[in-house]
Amino acid sequence: MNKSRKITSFLDHFPPKVAEYCFNLWDEHQFDFIVSKKRDSKLGDFRYAPDKGYQITVNNNLNPYAFLVTYLHEVAHLVTYLKFKNKVNPHGQEWKDAFLELFDPLLDPELLPEELVNVLRAYLKNPVATSNGFTPMVETLKKFDVPTEEDAAILLFKLPEGTKFKLKNLHLQKGKLRRTRYICQEVNTGKLYLVAKNAQVQTSEAST
Repeated sequence: MNKSRKITSFLDHFPPKVAEYCFNLWDEHQFDFIVSKKRDSKLGDFRYAPDKGYQITVNNNLNPYAFLVTYLHEVAHLVTYLKFKNKVNPHGQEWKDAFLELFDPLLDPELLPEELVNVLRAYLKNPVATSNGFTPMVETLKKFDVPTEEDAAILLFKLPEGTKFKLKNLHLQKGKLRRTRYICQEVNTGKLYLVAKNAQVQTSEAST
């Protein structure tokens, strides 16, 4: 497969103006790149196995800008591993520095939407383990989602306490905030769950 065809495949998932940059990272490091089906537990991951080499996966349901953020997050893990192996914290300063260095050439309103560039600059000063942990990032990236009929979602922290909502197959009622998660009670069983404040949920018709 020649280079132009590989870049075309990258255009299927990345914002067009940065697709070649993302391709060149893959070309430089030669990792297995897998576009995965949606996973509720993670947006992407990086793995290394002596018999399989380096592998990066990113979920296929992400919009191009969320896909980009996740991709560079995982490439930063690869770059950090190449330098330090397992001698540093997975999301420590070494990874944060690599993430910023990878993103820095793209922090330009000519390449990405200015609103997103501004949020990225704030986020990359001290990135957390997942972009879902940084509310401005979640809200900005969500603006680029293509709406679907089943995607009438809202961020949990925006709902008043006591509101009933749906998450996956659960019918829950929002309770008190505990650090970054809300204590929520399953309506039918009374079982308690800790739900991330930035979780995307659907409000129930019988909300209180």
